[in-house]
Amino acid sequence: MIPELSVVAPATGGLPVAYSVCEALRAKQVYWAERGDDCRPLRFRQFMEQTPGESVVLVDDILRSGSKLTEMRALLESRGATVVALAVVIYQPTPETKDFGALPLYYLSKLDASYYSDATSCDLCKQGVPLQKVWL
Repeated sequence: MIPELSVVAPATGGLPVAYSVCEALRAKQVYWAERGDDCRPLRFRQFMEQTPGESVVLVDDILRSGSKLTEMRALLESRGATVVALAVVIYQPTPETKDFGALPLYYLSKLDASYYSDATSCDLCKQGVPLQKVWL
């Protein structure tokens, strides 16, 4: 299957990962989807076409909620591709992370974080420690 495998990223930010996976597996090709703006759905450029029955590994740099990967999977499957696995560099699940069922998920690192529904359940909030926003 690997010589005929395609590696697909849901945005240009995942391309370094996609090309690395493609090279490591000696897969057939890499392509990606993009969004014109935040309100529009993901789409492929006119020169990037899937072939019906194409096997795809869907890759990205990080998986938190899984919304991009879920949207990308639906787009690929609507065009006849078969997503055979997901691969990310960092897997940081949240309470809202989508379920990908039996689809294999591969990752290099898993970040476990604590999520709280409100300030009363957070020990640091109870101690008056100020909130800090961390950007990855």
